[in-house]
Amino acid sequence: MKKFTSILLVDDDEATNYLHELYIKEWGFAENIYTALNGQEALEFLRNSEAFKNNRPSLILLDVNMPIMNGFEFMEAYEDIEDEFKATQVVVMLTSSLHANDQAKAAGLNTLDSFINKPLSREQMEKIVDQIQLEESNAE
Repeated sequence: MKKFTSILLVDDDEATNYLHELYIKEWGFAENIYTALNGQEALEFLRNSEAFKNNRPSLILLDVNMPIMNGFEFMEAYEDIEDEFKATQVVVMLTSSLHANDQAKAAGLNTLDSFINKPLSREQMEKIVDQIQLEESNAE
């Protein structure tokens, strides 16, 4: 099973971040997990964190509905930042929003790799890993 270098969880619900961090570590998908409580905090982390410079996240799990800067606003800003500040592999919107408008809007984002529903499950993480491995083998 592929393991991510590190994962950035972006969600305004601290309990959700805590549980997802526990699950991801228990399932063995990453040792290093960082959290941000909104899109603005996540962008600041990506641009300024010493931890990021030494251990660039390979996966960002992003909530849609957050105060200050929501997931879609984050994605708009994320598309414009330099590549050296981006995740090395994928960005996934992880949300409780089942609105068709949100899913359609997410489908139109170039830097978004998938849109999945909360709560995060082991099967969802395995699908993300499978998707990455398939993309890597197709690129070769």
